[in-house]
Amino acid sequence: MTVNAASPAVTHDDGVQNQSFVGFLARRVPTAVGALLVTLLALLVFLFWAYTLVVTWIGHGELSTPLFQTTVAALLVGGVAFYARKTVGWIWLLIIAAAWCVVSMLPLIAIVQVLLQAALVALMVAAAVYAVVAAERAEQPRF
Repeated sequence: MTVNAASPAVTHDDGVQNQSFVGFLARRVPTAVGALLVTLLALLVFLFWAYTLVVTWIGHGELSTPLFQTTVAALLVGGVAFYARKTVGWIWLLIIAAAWCVVSMLPLIAIVQVLLQAALVALMVAAAVYAVVAAERAEQPRF
């Protein structure tokens, strides 16, 4: 059995091992910068959602992403970003949600569209869980 000395797994008293990805997502952002970024994000997401709503109402839905995808992505990204605003964990969720909205507009074969959207929704859920765990981990004292 070979042991990698470059990144040993450290187990704490509570049985949790250090995880590099969650540790990366738990990096802290200065409070003022995090609040400003999340406020700008919320404003932009709301404006994009309102644009999508108006475009859908007037009957030109092809000019924007589908209203359902925009609404779900806006609520999920906005909620997680407000919760995890002191960390960088919510940025991955924003990127995946944007990819989901873009994929929903692509003219693909139906089964490919469904498979891609299912994969992106699963990634969004995982990214949301990682962001919340990272935010909770960032609040724990480091010993």
